[in-house]
Amino acid sequence: MTQKIALVTGAASGIGLAAAELLLKDGIAVVMADRSPEVLAIAKDLGARMGGKATGMVVELSREENVLKLARDVLAQQGRVDILVNNAGVHPKNGGNKFYLEEITSEQWATVLAINLTAPFLLSRELIPQMKARKWGRVINISSNSARTVVPPTSAAYVTSKHGIIGLTHMSAYECASHGVTVNAIAPGPVRTGLTGQSSAANQELITKLVPMGRYGEPMELAVVIQFLASDASSFITGAVLDVNGGSVII
Repeated sequence: MTQKIALVTGAASGIGLAAAELLLKDGIAVVMADRSPEVLAIAKDLGARMGGKATGMVVELSREENVLKLARDVLAQQGRVDILVNNAGVHPKNGGNKFYLEEITSEQWATVLAINLTAPFLLSRELIPQMKARKWGRVINISSNSARTVVPPTSAAYVTSKHGIIGLTHMSAYECASHGVTVNAIAPGPVRTGLTGQSSAANQELITKLVPMGRYGEPMELAVVIQFLASDASSFITGAVLDVNGGSVII
């Protein structure tokens, strides 16, 4: 059997790093993309520790040409991409608090949408065709529980991007369903990552109170869901939004 290849964005820390670890554990070769140069050493260390093939790539996803180059380079170096995990995301903070609508600049809006929504669109557009040609593929998009309900400390730019991810997931799933390619989204609640750590202590306390389980999730609790959606076991699931949030959204 040909070894499967996964591309995980935002893979130097948090959910992306945990997902890379579990995919490697399953014998999948993982390309770990992140804007932090530290991803190179992290991938090398993780691959050695897990006994698998992990490749780090440094990329700034806010620019279209960089995203397209990432897709081209991965295909050239690896020959294929079977699993795409669109995990990278940004949520600018104003001294630990959100930027209110009237405070969001056009530049900030464009950057958030570029990284959180346009980059997943571009990677999906570039990589899904070769999945469809082989009649097997998995695309896993990371949305947010703020796209499922109102979470007061989140900004309009971030929430808009995460709503958009669900729309992208739904239509991509429909278009790919007859080609052996599944497309699903995960909507995490609060998870202990570098991104959520940028919130003020007061906001973290408020968010915790909104979670019936009374705590933040851990990256590995999201990674196991990514691992499942990347597997053959999830073959009849597509177009779904999986809420992993400690009960903060119950539909």
